[in-house]
Amino acid sequence: MLFAAYNGDMDLVKTALEGGADVNMADEQTGLTALHVAVGTGNLPLARMLVEEWNAAFLPDKFGRHPSVVAAQCNISNEVGDYIVRKEAEDLWGPPADWPPGIVP
Repeated sequence: MLFAAYNGDMDLVKTALEGGADVNMADEQTGLTALHVAVGTGNLPLARMLVEEWNAAFLPDKFGRHPSVVAAQCNISNEVGDYIVRKEAEDLWGPPADWPPGIVP
């Protein structure tokens, strides 16, 4: 599934997930998940599918990088970066109405 994510093959990723692949499966050496890969390659449709349809978790890789950190390091579009930061924040704090004071949705 990670190979399909690297190649941006949403159909193959979806087929793997429908066949029982773990959405949070991580590369043994790096700890990267398909969500890290989707974000790092700037693939917003794949990132959305993994988060919204398959409930991908916002896990750190083996270097402690969450998907939002990968987004910052990979110089991806603002659209992808904004999406993943918002979704990761919602995962941590719930809907924007519940966010701590000073955090702007």
